[in-house]
Amino acid sequence: MRVAAERGFATVGLADWCSVAGAVELSEAAREAGLQAVVGVTLPVLFPAAPRSQTATEAFPLVLLAKSREGYARLCELITHLNMESPDGVPLAVLQAVAARGQGQLTCLTGGRDGFPSLLGERQEITWATELLRMLRTCFPFDLYVGLYHGQAPNDRRRVNYLRGLARDLHLPVVAAPQVCLAEAADYPLLDALMCARLGVDTQTPHAARPRNDSGHVGTPQGWAQRLPFPDALLNAEKLARECALDLLPERLHVPEPLLQPAQTAQDRLEERVFAAVGEKYPSHRVLEVDTRLRQELATVRSLDLAGFFLTAAEIGDYCRSHGILAAARGSAAGSVLCFLLGLTLFDPLQHGLLFERFLHTGKTAMPDVDIDIASARRDQVLAWVEERWGLDGSGQAMVANRVTYRLPSAIQDLGRALGLPEELRTRLTHALGRDHAHLRPHRAREAERVFTEVLGEAPVKETLLRLLTRMEPRLVRHLAPHSGGVVLSATPLTHYSPLTRSSGGIRMLTVDKDDSERLGLIKLDLLGLRLLGALERAREEVLRLTGEWTEFGELPDDPRVWESIGQGDTMALFQIESPAQLQLAARLQPKNLVQLAHQIALIRPGPIQSDSVHPYVRRARGEEPVPEWPEPLGTILAPTLGVLLFQEQILRIAVRFAGYAWGQADRFRGDLSRAEDEEELARLREPFVRGAVETCGVSPALALEVFNLCAKFRGYGFAESHSHAFAGHCYAGAWLRLHHPAAYLAGVLTESPGMWPRDTLAREARRWGVRLAPACINRSGVSYRAETARVVRVPLTAVEGVSVETARRIVQERLVGGKFAGVEDFYDRVEVQRDVLETLAKASTFDAVDARRNRRETFFVLQTVAHARPSGTRGLLSVSVTSPKLPELSPEEVVRLDLETKRVTETGRHPLDAHRGRLRDLGCVPIGALRHGQMVWTAGSVIARQKPPTARGYAFFVLEDRSGRVQAVISPKVWAAHRQLLRDAAALIVQGEANVRGRAVTLRVDRLCELPVGSRSNAAD
Repeated sequence: MRVAAERGFATVGLADWCSVAGAVELSEAAREAGLQAVVGVTLPVLFPAAPRSQTATEAFPLVLLAKSREGYARLCELITHLNMESPDGVPLAVLQAVAARGQGQLTCLTGGRDGFPSLLGERQEITWATELLRMLRTCFPFDLYVGLYHGQAPNDRRRVNYLRGLARDLHLPVVAAPQVCLAEAADYPLLDALMCARLGVDTQTPHAARPRNDSGHVGTPQGWAQRLPFPDALLNAEKLARECALDLLPERLHVPEPLLQPAQTAQDRLEERVFAAVGEKYPSHRVLEVDTRLRQELATVRSLDLAGFFLTAAEIGDYCRSHGILAAARGSAAGSVLCFLLGLTLFDPLQHGLLFERFLHTGKTAMPDVDIDIASARRDQVLAWVEERWGLDGSGQAMVANRVTYRLPSAIQDLGRALGLPEELRTRLTHALGRDHAHLRPHRAREAERVFTEVLGEAPVKETLLRLLTRMEPRLVRHLAPHSGGVVLSATPLTHYSPLTRSSGGIRMLTVDKDDSERLGLIKLDLLGLRLLGALERAREEVLRLTGEWTEFGELPDDPRVWESIGQGDTMALFQIESPAQLQLAARLQPKNLVQLAHQIALIRPGPIQSDSVHPYVRRARGEEPVPEWPEPLGTILAPTLGVLLFQEQILRIAVRFAGYAWGQADRFRGDLSRAEDEEELARLREPFVRGAVETCGVSPALALEVFNLCAKFRGYGFAESHSHAFAGHCYAGAWLRLHHPAAYLAGVLTESPGMWPRDTLAREARRWGVRLAPACINRSGVSYRAETARVVRVPLTAVEGVSVETARRIVQERLVGGKFAGVEDFYDRVEVQRDVLETLAKASTFDAVDARRNRRETFFVLQTVAHARPSGTRGLLSVSVTSPKLPELSPEEVVRLDLETKRVTETGRHPLDAHRGRLRDLGCVPIGALRHGQMVWTAGSVIARQKPPTARGYAFFVLEDRSGRVQAVISPKVWAAHRQLLRDAAALIVQGEANVRGRAVTLRVDRLCELPVGSRSNAAD
């Protein structure tokens, strides 16, 4: 778009292959560049095949342009039909029917080099080409054009003359329609390589779909006029540019019809419901305060005509509550009293001073963003109900798309394949990027040149690959996938706004992403599966089963023991604060309430880290330095967070009260700032901010610039304050359950796996809570982890590698119907299970309860014997008598190894390094649990977590574990550079450094390290 504007073009059109996914972005970019946008699509259409052809139909591409919003909707209908019903092409009859409904709303061009006039002409089937043009003229009597192109290929001039003659014979107009697909001619090698990657060929393999040369670049109007010197074709191009100019952005979508009483409006129903809830949610002495805020929010909702939207969201929340599904809205919605009274959020925004305008304001042009977290195990149930409620009655429901953009690893795979790099070499290269470079965009590939040299040496392909990568645009889209939770609801067919398609997993989705859907004004609700809520829901059910008590998470008492454990750094298995960085922070901050916990959660995010907020906040919270005095209004805005920038809402308040922006401008400023990736994008935002601050508050330009730079540093991902408070509530609920019902909580956490730690690490930590694991057992285990008592959790069958939920259900169902299994052979006869799964069940000790000697080797022998006699799940006419030889018992080390291989957890409580304790003592290694503050020591542990965040200035953070505890190893850039490959691959490390111990938060700054060979890599000489 920028190049077209610079070259003097007035209009830019987009006619992607079977897609209008870029239409919204095109409209927005055209508006910013001062150009007109034309939206179209190139579609394969199934025409009747020529006489004597061996097939009934033949597909040829047509270019269809939308002349109006209705025409755009017709394009979406055609693409939807192609995606859902006819992937080989749109039948001509369907095109005729859609064109009839949108008479005069679409313009049809006959396509370029692959269009039927050109291809049939080359095949000497000009008569049939003429017949097909006559068929098309019945669909588009006044809007059919023969497209002229010139790609500087051999015989293109002859083709142009032939097309002009064909159009003249049928009295059809011609139009200059060059096939532009490049900004600059220098992009041709990249386009060719990407096309080869899509086609599945390399650049040495000819293919008709590959671009022939670099002639398809933007060029200039004068250059194209010289290449296609036909006045009528050029004038028709100008005519179509005027007729088809289309701006998609202003239109908004009407909300779905909520459930209302006769003659009742959505606003009346909303007000009736929330005012009735005030007395239930608030004490009488707060009613006046709540009434004032509520009326303010309702006035905003009324002005934006969004009452139906809130009733729709409330209907989903009502469904979840009525079906016992744990769900809660978070994000900016948590700042709304309205959402709290509707039951969408669990925590009072007034109590925490949360900002409503971050969620909704009168200047907001997009729909409010409501994220509803749902217990992950029940999310599919909610989505099925939503589709039934809104998607099957003609109004429409679908997921928004997620634009999967290129990062360096995916770009290396695609371009490397096109260049003929073997798969093994591509995999080695992407693996070698490691945590240093895997996050980079392709255009920054030169920063990883050392890795390319390490793998590819000085082979010529290295420079070719780097050159292609550096020409890729930032955020170049690779493909579309369903969004993790964005559901769009519509009162009208969704094809008015976007085509529909089915993902590879069968999910119905739009082809616009969440940002485009907001620009279109679509009703979008994020229905997100949150594993933590799934864990809490399961734990609550376990508590109810064991004790008969019902736990209401929104009404938990404030327990000092919970805060004491968090303040000691005891944060394992606690949502949002279990990472090593959060553990260290908890031990230093020692939060005592939800506000302080919300601040702690928000601190370990790229935004606060990049803006240098973490250490000043911690020092001020501990009383080690005073809070600085900022001039007003900055002082008031930053005072709650001790003078540092911590939340997105603070960016909004600064933009409004300091820089003089309206709320709508402030919201756009925050969004643009968060997306800015280079200095050019920042510069466009800096000047109006500084000018506004000087004019609004009378401050010096230097101070205004300082504040802007503070905001700019924060532009990495940071929490909304309301989001952080919602997560703090979830975190406290988990900590309270862990303290009062540890077995139930452990069962929920191990089943849902909401955190970052390995299953075995969690089980070992649970022993400190007084909870142990009972082994997986074919007669006791179920599908999920279950608390058998207040101190025992049973490992489920699904924990065994390869045992699916369906297989585990069949085993449990057979056990319930036919009684407990009497032995290995009885199990084999009654349950049909694949042989490899049977072998894994034997290795995982699930038959120990029916084996008198509890010897896994003997169990395995019996299974192998009967498996050779008959299939599983069938009783033979003649039984096989199996007498196993006396086999040696497994050693403790072998038991642990098999447990971890088959279940990723061992019920024995042993650690893989137990077998190496003697060796480590000989080396002078101190057990991790015995480390003392300030001690310069050697220690060792298995690597259970690796982190090297881009915001850490080159530092890496590994978590090492032995049987006695865990330590965070802080690895400097110097040490990392010296041992990069070892650190990438090692399973266990021996490290030396100075220990820092604060409660359960233990860190060690690594000075020296080496690999600790374990398992099959270990031998006596190591």
